Amino acid sequence: MRAERAGFGGVLGALVLLLGHPGGAGGAQSPQNRDAQFTLRSEVDARKIGLQDQLQLTITVEGSGAPDEIALPPLVNLDVAGGPFSSSQFSFVNGRTSQSRSFTYVLQPRAAGKAEIGAVQAGGQSTQPIAVEVVAGSIRPREQQRQDPFGRDPFGDPIEEMFGRGRTRAQSARVQMEAMPSRTRLHVGEPLVLTYWLYTQASVADLQFKEAPQFAGFWVEDLEREKTSPSGEPATLEGQSYRRFPILRKLLFPTKAGELTIPSSVFRIGLARTGFFDAGGTLERPTKPVTITVDPLPDAPGFSGAVGRFKATASLDRESVPLGEAATLRFRVEGTGNLKWVERAPELHVAGAKVFPPQAKSDLRTSESGVSGSRTWEFVVVPETSGEVKVPPLAFSYFDAAAGRIVSVATEPLVLRVEGGTVAAGLPAVPAASAPGRASGALPLRSELDQRSTWAPGSRLLASAVVLGLVLHVGLWGLGQRRGAGYGGEGRTASSRSLRQALRELERAAREPMSKEQAAALVEKALGEAFGEIADGDDSARARGVRALLDDVRFVRYAPQLGDYSEKVKDLAARAAEVVRRWA
Repeated sequence: MRAERAGFGGVLGALVLLLGHPGGAGGAQSPQNRDAQFTLRSEVDARKIGLQDQLQLTITVEGSGAPDEIALPPLVNLDVAGGPFSSSQFSFVNGRTSQSRSFTYVLQPRAAGKAEIGAVQAGGQSTQPIAVEVVAGSIRPREQQRQDPFGRDPFGDPIEEMFGRGRTRAQSARVQMEAMPSRTRLHVGEPLVLTYWLYTQASVADLQFKEAPQFAGFWVEDLEREKTSPSGEPATLEGQSYRRFPILRKLLFPTKAGELTIPSSVFRIGLARTGFFDAGGTLERPTKPVTITVDPLPDAPGFSGAVGRFKATASLDRESVPLGEAATLRFRVEGTGNLKWVERAPELHVAGAKVFPPQAKSDLRTSESGVSGSRTWEFVVVPETSGEVKVPPLAFSYFDAAAGRIVSVATEPLVLRVEGGTVAAGLPAVPAASAPGRASGALPLRSELDQRSTWAPGSRLLASAVVLGLVLHVGLWGLGQRRGAGYGGEGRTASSRSLRQALRELERAAREPMSKEQAAALVEKALGEAFGEIADGDDSARARGVRALLDDVRFVRYAPQLGDYSEKVKDLAARAAEVVRRWA
């Protein structure tokens, strides 16, 4: 579950174009600076004015790292009649915070002719100069002076007049915000779409969160903004006619049963200016809280909480493998619902094979109906015996909300044929338990041991020599057993030559370019040369450390190629070298 501070990047830009930008007739922006953390912009509300008119200059900085104060640029044929008036804005855009500051000046021309506002400079950035033409008289329409019933001077401060009218118009503007759910009753894990709508009879120039939406008790996914007409759509709210625009859409999945409330969110809305002495004004509009009734899910053995409609399949990447090589089993769940909640695959146990933990891959997309697509888990299966290895069915359960019940499905059983009776090439040879004295070389086949001998004349002398050799061999083996602990024992010490060879192979695995399978096999071989076979009953620290390292090595060796394993191989080789130096 995650409560999210949500933004609506791209929506404001569209609204400004659709509903009327408050901006001026001209402006200049600083050139792009890749190292800058803020942008600098200057603009005026007209490029041509009368000598008796006034001009409004606005300097805006957006982002962080800008100076607290921005110096007034050089003015040609212009004087400051008022200002600066500063304002700050703080908003959430695509879940990220952004801030801006504006400085507004009222300028009065000195004489007819050319005027200019110089470049604004701040923090190493600079805007372009703005040229203004001044003509005789007045060319801007003048609004009729208000008759003040309280006896105040109707020719008072024009700046106060300008901002005061903006506040009055903002207070009376018909603008509303609404949070509308696609449904108000559902089960845990079912999706609903929550849309935030702007209803307006006025031109909107700015729209921000003052209090961002909170979605406690819901898993939240973003949805693309619904495509609408540039002029919005007609709508009626509380008996009033408006134009309606979708501002923000969220896909919500309730994570617990009961009455869940989505609290009110407050929007700060800026109105576009309608004249020179109209600052536009800013108003705040809250949404009403939304209450959702959430029904619990039924309980059943093996049910993991998946809600929607799904199907499950299983497949092997090959029908047969040589003994010692690996096959990949893919378990796939696909459909539509709360698919992101399906985080674990069923437990997989295969008799006669070692199964490594799965790697998960997802191909998901979000829509109004939920999260659709597929999730796939890839198990590496390494057979430990020849013949047929049977993969049992894998079960999966989900809640079908339309049917109101839990549906259980299972994959078909699979069979993997394992060929051969020896381990695959590249694996270190493991000494047979029945011949502890045999350190290397190919093991004899059972058929060779069972062959009947044919005695030729004079063979008794040969037989005697063989028997004598066996007696000496057994004697020497027994002496070795008394001197050391054998494979896996604490007292076993590999020869210096074997240790040097093992360390050279580990250095090769870490340094030379090779596949992860080749590198892991080389590490495994080096460990075999250094330690031999670790006895099953050995629970010493050395035995546990070597076993854990071998498990990691074999996992990398047989894992599907899902990325670059070079760093992992280097880490395994370094760990193996440390283990060899410490315990071999």
